[in-house]
Amino acid sequence: MELTSADRLLPFARGQLERGDLHGAVRTVRQVLSEDPMLAEAHALLAIVLVRQKRLHAAEYEARESLKLDPHLPSGHHALAVVALLRRELKEAEEHVALLLDLEPEEPAWWRLKAQLRSVQGRRAETREALLHALGLNAADPDTLVELGDEALERGDLNEAERRAREALVLTPEHPGGLVLMGHVLLRRGHLDAAHEHAVWALRQEATSSQALLLMVALQARRSWWLGLWWRYNTWMETLGSTRATLVLLVAYVLSRVAALGAEDLGSEGGATVVETVWLGVVAYSWVAPSVFQRMLRQELAGVRLKAEF
Repeated sequence: MELTSADRLLPFARGQLERGDLHGAVRTVRQVLSEDPMLAEAHALLAIVLVRQKRLHAAEYEARESLKLDPHLPSGHHALAVVALLRRELKEAEEHVALLLDLEPEEPAWWRLKAQLRSVQGRRAETREALLHALGLNAADPDTLVELGDEALERGDLNEAERRAREALVLTPEHPGGLVLMGHVLLRRGHLDAAHEHAVWALRQEATSSQALLLMVALQARRSWWLGLWWRYNTWMETLGSTRATLVLLVAYVLSRVAALGAEDLGSEGGATVVETVWLGVVAYSWVAPSVFQRMLRQELAGVRLKAEF
């Protein structure tokens, strides 16, 4: 049977997406839709590419168009779930994830999506449970191994994170996510040059990888003495989880107030001033350092977008 244009071009567009050629993927899928505007799968694939470009409104439109044409299309529900997740519309994301698991309960990607949702909700145990279920469905899936490694890294378990990264890279030696994960492990262990090599290697595989760029910016921050201090503090707070991190901040504030009041009771107004000044300095630093880090990341991303135009 002769292949149609869509049969040839959609797999090519998926390959472009995997390589990070988002503009090329958009052009290819639009070519398919110009020939067959009623092809639901093409609308869904275009939605996923648009999500990667952070064009959420357009991605939502294309995903809904795909579901108008085929209400049970998994890729359409996948795209809408991701859009809702990025917008923090967690109830809608939950609905689409549940539909995906009903339609294709043996698909590891949908369990990984459930894990991402649980992570955003702060339900760490369920995040790991969903990822382990995905791994049970396909133990040789590098994407699942990388996400398990990311989960371990978030908990501060560098040994498991490194093991998962190595397992993923054995299966796919140039897997961008595996390279970035290994880079973060090396960064936390203080092997900055090796971490940089992994970031560059990942960018060679996917030039628009925001995760690889984030690793590069984290390396820049780590090499800066004052941003490096914030990077270590932020990394430690991430391993605690939101509840315990909030508790640490409350305890630190209470201790600073107790110290200031204690100094006043002892008649040391200068001591109380020092304590209050130090606390205000810490608060100001915790506001300024993340802003600088985000500005560095935006500059890196802007550079990538400019290169992509040529």
